[in-house]
Amino acid sequence: MQDGQMVATGIAVAVATMSLLLLLWQRPKRDAEVLFAVVSGSMALSLMSPWMVDAPAWMRWAVAIGGSATCNGYWLVSRALFRGEGGVRRMHVMVAAGVALLIAAYRGATLAAHGGVSPWSSGLDSVLTLASSTLLVLSFLEALRGWSSSLPQSERRLRVAFMVMFAGCVLSATLVGAVPAVAGSRAGVVAACALAMVLFTHVALAHRRRRPLPSPAAAASTTRAVGVLTGEEARLAAALRHQLDVRQVYREPELKVVDLAQRLGTVEHRLSRLITQGLGEKNFNQMVNRYRIAYACRRLAEPEAADSILDISGDAGFASLGPFNRAFKAAMDCTPSAYRAACRAQAGADDGTQAALPSAQR
Repeated sequence: MQDGQMVATGIAVAVATMSLLLLLWQRPKRDAEVLFAVVSGSMALSLMSPWMVDAPAWMRWAVAIGGSATCNGYWLVSRALFRGEGGVRRMHVMVAAGVALLIAAYRGATLAAHGGVSPWSSGLDSVLTLASSTLLVLSFLEALRGWSSSLPQSERRLRVAFMVMFAGCVLSATLVGAVPAVAGSRAGVVAACALAMVLFTHVALAHRRRRPLPSPAAAASTTRAVGVLTGEEARLAAALRHQLDVRQVYREPELKVVDLAQRLGTVEHRLSRLITQGLGEKNFNQMVNRYRIAYACRRLAEPEAADSILDISGDAGFASLGPFNRAFKAAMDCTPSAYRAACRAQAGADDGTQAALPSAQR
């Protein structure tokens, strides 16, 4: 490894290690932060693998196994970032762990063959390439989940920046190894990409602490699983989502199912059946309130917002403060004032943490 690339790799290893220590020290921890602590440590070990050529066998094996939670682990981080608390479940962890076992098995087979290529390692490499590529695509697509014009501008900027950063790093690391003329600089490019991902992810984590997403378990998400719909039902469902996500009709306090049916050019009973049977909602009012609570959460999480809770409840579509407080507590398990206070306290803590970081990590 050339001197310049070795320096770049050393810097990336140091920053990834600092990231791990910072996330371990932080209290309390969110899902995305716990997962990224694992990824940071694994990334540091993976970057160190070229230095292990003359190391004892046990150390090479430890680095090979410890560095197996990079792309698979980052898939979990992206789910937690863009789905909120509860966005990563046991099934997802098991999938990522399965890919980690594949990576560890492949590296172990390579070590056992003393760097050579065996049929066993060649087969594992093919399976691993397919699995890793799939998770990389899924990580990129997470930023598009729930995209709509109703998202705050800061949230849209974060998602666009994530896609640009992630795609740029993945493509750079992949293409530099495929072009013989620049293949010798691959270690430096990989180190630079790892450094960029670590620093950007800390910015994204800080943003998410200031503006947390509603938990899927709290039923405040604005998306639900859609059943099998016919052509006409699918058209009606798309028109309904446009009214809710783009036109934000749920912010009208007097909105009724019959009013919405008229706007969509259908009859009331057909729209009600689509909402309950096709979209899996309990009823029209529950669906509308879910959108209203999600909107209120975004407003309450804004650290500089000066609007009163009464103003926010009215802007979200509630006719009075009492129904808003009851619906909010039922969905979020806390009052609107407690939710706002928690978001602002967390934002203040994050500002203090950011001020204490070295300038390279801001």
